Amino acid sequence: MTEVLPLREPNPHVSSISAPKHILKTLNEKRYLIQNLVLKDLKTRYSQTIIGYGWIFLEPLLLSAVYYVLFSMIANRPEENYALQVIIGVIIWGHFGKSLQATIGCLTGGGNMIKQIYFPREVLAFTPVITQLIISIISLAAVVPVMIYLKVMPNVTIWMLPISLLLTTMTALGVGLIFAPINAISKDITHLFRFLIRAGFFVSPVMWTYEMMRERASGYWVDLIMLNPMVVPLTFARHGLDGTPLSIELKYILYSAGFALSTLIIGVVVFKKWEAKVIKFL
Repeated sequence: MTEVLPLREPNPHVSSISAPKHILKTLNEKRYLIQNLVLKDLKTRYSQTIIGYGWIFLEPLLLSAVYYVLFSMIANRPEENYALQVIIGVIIWGHFGKSLQATIGCLTGGGNMIKQIYFPREVLAFTPVITQLIISIISLAAVVPVMIYLKVMPNVTIWMLPISLLLTTMTALGVGLIFAPINAISKDITHLFRFLIRAGFFVSPVMWTYEMMRERASGYWVDLIMLNPMVVPLTFARHGLDGTPLSIELKYILYSAGFALSTLIIGVVVFKKWEAKVIKFL
């Protein structure tokens, strides 16, 4: 006699407390689906191009070259390792901006698929971020020739680089998950964050560094600038690769880490609570 399995509720209720645990369980169960989607995304991005995956290295190099020339003219006397600092800033900020935009648009971007078949929508949110993380890690190889030219060698501070990528990924995911359900109702959110990411490029230490800021700002202004949660990750990445000691106060590091963790937890709770309810707007 054939055993009849009970039907599975497509949109089970998940309490706010258990939402993080539920999503972790789902991501583990669907890891093969996520892996296939990531591979598909990577192939799609660089298909029908002559250079192919070479764009992973070429894009940050070209962007960094343009920004370096432009800001060197403005700053007039950039630091000795400014070229290295620029390319690291471009790669880390690029990871943050693209991951954030992808997470915010995960429901609207997968609207047709969501309407046709049920599967955990959090897969759509995490997959593009994982793809972007892989691209960013590979892109960091583009700093090697710059480091060789400048005779810069990483040392024990290299541990700060993975911490930088972790904090950046958590922050982008957390903020994106919070606003993804709202974006399904109104795509004004997409346009708003496109502007914020462009503006954030200049108010974050992409073309300038924490050390430059401390030379020019003090007191209240330093505390105000450090409210930007991306200051610490970007500075971590730079010091992790150039091997120089870190001078950021512990309170700012704890703030950035706390912001990333709390935002991710809030994002997971908000996304899990509302993602099923906003599908009708897609």
